[in-house]
This record gives sequence, C-alpha cells and structure tokens, in this order.
Amino acid sequence: MTAGLFILFTVILAAAALMDGRTMEIPDRFPAMILVLALLAAAVGMRTAEGSQLPLSSRILGFFAVSLPMLLLTAAVPGAFGGGDIKLTATCGAFLGWKLVVLAAFFAILGGGCYGIWLLAAKKAGRKEHFAFGPFLCAGMVIACFWGEAILEWYLTAVFGL
Repeated sequence: MTAGLFILFTVILAAAALMDGRTMEIPDRFPAMILVLALLAAAVGMRTAEGSQLPLSSRILGFFAVSLPMLLLTAAVPGAFGGGDIKLTATCGAFLGWKLVVLAAFFAILGGGCYGIWLLAAKKAGRKEHFAFGPFLCAGMVIACFWGEAILEWYLTAVFGL
C-alpha cells in the first residue's frame, strides 16, 4: 500500500506540473487528491519512503510550514505565488511532514531561481514577468519524498557534525 501511495503522489505531482507549465494554473483537483492521499497515509500510519515513522504532528505542521509563509508573502506582494501553488504546498506538507516540505521548498526555490536567472540572462523574460512555479514545487516534492531524509542526514552531518 505504501508504494502505491508514493506512486500516486508522484503521478499527481507530474500531472499538476504539466498543467501548470501549460496554463500557469494548478486546478484544485490536484491538491484535493494529495489531501486524500495524506489523510489515507495518516490513517494507515504510513512511513516515509526511507522508512521513518511520520507523526501526525509533523503532518499538521507540514500543512502550514511553507504554505503559510507563501500566503503571507502573496498578501504582501500580490502575484508572488498563485493560489494553486499555496494549496499544493499545504497538502504536500500534510503528506510529507514539515521537514521534507521545507526541503522541497528549498529545492523548488533553488530550481525556480536558477530558471528565472536563465530567463533574464537569455533575455527571454523581463524582471516583472511571471513563470509557472508549480513544476519546480512538484520536482522538489518528489526529490524530498524519495531522497529527502538521506539529503537531510548528509547535510546535518556535513554542516553540524551530527
């Protein structure tokens, strides 16, 4: 069952990324499907892809850990993020937990930032133009889902010697 949930999670994220890349919108059905997966995963006590137990408190905190700052930033800077990005991040946080959703957001910001710099350098876009951030969020979520715990362990060991 666990493998099936991870596969469904990845398939939903791939579909959401493709849709956002084409239309610059993430329809509500994608975050809704991920929320259903998160609730099912919590109900069956699903472990992470690398085998760690994920407590309900981590899932609840994960729901807000990145989506709330995104929402506040969008309130302060209209258009900073789309509503679909915020909802997708919230539900993915409920599926992955707070540590992995924060890591996923880091990868998304890193990837999206590099892409934005490339667009500016290649003169394909101006400073005020928007691009779909959903594909970067989805890629970050998949990376965090499958390799996040190993990446965090490596980082904590390399930086803090833990």
